[in-house]
Amino acid sequence: MFVKLAADGSVSLEDRDNFRAFKLVIEGGPARLDQARRALLNTAELPTQADAWIFEKALRQRPEVANDATWQASLGGMIEKAKPHGWIDEQKQAIKAHIEWTEKP
Repeated sequence: MFVKLAADGSVSLEDRDNFRAFKLVIEGGPARLDQARRALLNTAELPTQADAWIFEKALRQRPEVANDATWQASLGGMIEKAKPHGWIDEQKQAIKAHIEWTEKP
């Protein structure tokens, strides 16, 4: 699954049933880092242009999955599996994600 920040500033959850992969896709290049930080203020922290911490609460509250009990349970399972690898920040309640920068087609 991945969170996508489109060039127009919209945020979406893509490939949402793939719990084996997790990333943040941002349309445009790393020069958009500050703009992306502002657009994702309540969704993620972007400490560098390579990594992000995506807030669990932001994922769980996405309208397309908020009322999907199976999806919510699967996300919980993914988080548990990620903990031993250091991909979960319990204090921030966030999941580490690699940032993939893409030029808009």
